[in-house]
Amino acid sequence: MEDLKVCSKCGIKKTLENFGKSSGANYYRNECKDCNKELGKVRSYLKSITPPPAADYICPICNKDADQVKGAGGQKSGHWCLDHDHKTKQFRGWLCHTCNRAIGQLQDDVENLKRAIEYLEKTIVLEEDELKKTAR
Repeated sequence: MEDLKVCSKCGIKKTLENFGKSSGANYYRNECKDCNKELGKVRSYLKSITPPPAADYICPICNKDADQVKGAGGQKSGHWCLDHDHKTKQFRGWLCHTCNRAIGQLQDDVENLKRAIEYLEKTIVLEEDELKKTAR
């Protein structure tokens, strides 16, 4: 029986040979080779029509500059990641690799992000309560 995996982009169940290995890792990418190829075309096109960020650019999510995010995307990737809407294929802006991955892991979904914020705020309150108890 062949191992099957569902592509995170097209949603089709495919054999593992249809998925590339993640760069430098021992696991398969989440998107199939066909979707990854299409994604690469979209990125290349958007990069060709979008000016790069200014030298003094700051990530709009984490407020870090190029020196602070250096190396987060690997040696070849550069400081900034072209962020785009995967449904409309429209450029949204430049992000550092860490922030781009973060919103990607939350499936670019505002409701998921809101729940993540609520979770963090709730746990911060719990941590503060615990600190107050131990200070007594």
